[in-house]
Amino acid sequence: MARPGESREDIRRMLAGMGWEVRTDDEDSGAVMGAHGKHHLMVNFEGDEPTSVLISCVGRGGEILSTKWPGTEHLPTPQIVVRGLSKGSRDK
Repeated sequence: MARPGESREDIRRMLAGMGWEVRTDDEDSGAVMGAHGKHHLMVNFEGDEPTSVLISCVGRGGEILSTKWPGTEHLPTPQIVVRGLSKGSRDK
């Protein structure tokens, strides 16, 4: 069972409040996904438990970052993702 504040609905609300355009993946995976332009964030679940976060940038070469579930308090805002992935692209 998910900890308080970590249900799909809690995560949807939190991402929307951070500025992500939120939707839920098809019923098979039940992932919660957020988009901000070409930047995407997906919270994956096993049952009712969030397990990981995948962050990607669609476009020139695209980038993908993945991490184990850090907890809702550590989810990035769209602005942090844009800055982080933009910096990474410049460093290449």
